[in-house]
Amino acid sequence: MKHERGSTMVEASLVTVCFLFLIVGITDFGRLGFAYNSITYATHLAARFAATNGSASGHAASAATIQSNVTSNLVGLNSAALTVTVTWTPNNNPGSQVQVTAAYNFKPLLIPISATTIALRSRCTETIAQ
Repeated sequence: MKHERGSTMVEASLVTVCFLFLIVGITDFGRLGFAYNSITYATHLAARFAATNGSASGHAASAATIQSNVTSNLVGLNSAALTVTVTWTPNNNPGSQVQVTAAYNFKPLLIPISATTIALRSRCTETIAQ
């Protein structure tokens, strides 16, 4: 019996470390999903805003206003890690296409991969209505 003394504490600490890594991994994947959904949602709203504010609307949306629209709809994320690109094909007249692309650099919490960032991208294309 004396040679087994403390084995329960060692086993409990190993299981606790494994359990904590599992919990942090699950939380990180949840954060990743939240970030991707938030970027997709903000990109979709900005593309819709651009499609309804074309050259015939009387107050045409510029690239800067569309970018600020994406940033304002981005909830719970660092806007400094966000890059927004807006392109019109061929222009912002009704019937043309507007494409809003957002890229976000996601930094995971999990220790082995925390030195890298994961690039999340979302793209939405809408036809300009007015």
